[in-house]
Amino acid sequence: MIYGVGMLDSALAWDYASAMLQNEFLDMVLKVVNGIQVSEASIAMDVIKQVGPAGEFITHDHTLKNFRNMSKTRFMNRDNRENWEMEGSPDIVERAYEASMDIIQNFQPEPRSDTVLQELDSIYAEFEARVKERKEK
Repeated sequence: MIYGVGMLDSALAWDYASAMLQNEFLDMVLKVVNGIQVSEASIAMDVIKQVGPAGEFITHDHTLKNFRNMSKTRFMNRDNRENWEMEGSPDIVERAYEASMDIIQNFQPEPRSDTVLQELDSIYAEFEARVKERKEK
């Protein structure tokens, strides 16, 4: 069970950047725990046949199109130091805060369906009935 994303100081405080970064780390953990997904696309038998024995896959279009899917990150910079510095040495925490503020300011959740709204109303009505019942005792 994974809980407490973003929590600090024994859950007495919560931090947006910490939540964003921990979410990224948990994605990595889940990718490892779930193992390598095998499908027609990931096996790419046509590419294996095309490259042939003693061939190389590194420069093949399929590899270039798909290798980043194995370990994609939003906040960690896996570039070398020189390139990172040329990009202005972006701070991972600042990038996480910026992403969290973007979510807070721009996220538009999908409206709940009528079925879900009815179920929530039912749960709320049941709760109110229990509270009223306790008050009457």
